[in-house]
Amino acid sequence: MSKLTLDVPIELKAILERHPKTHWERVAEKALWSYARKVQLADQIASRSALTETATEAIGREVKAALRRRYSKAAR
Repeated sequence: MSKLTLDVPIELKAILERHPKTHWERVAEKALWSYARKVQLADQIASRSALTETATEAIGREVKAALRRRYSKAAR
């Protein structure tokens, strides 16, 4: 098994140290596996997509513009 070293905020370190019986390595491993599975699924979905990055950016701009128009009307 490989080793991973993390830098954590002081506040988080204090909480971890107050609970020494908790197996934080297992907690971290489960969290990493959970997130990695989600990323892997997103990669699989994206690999089957015919959309290009340029097309998705254009769609995003259109959606944002429509939302701006909608909410600027609602604010009046």
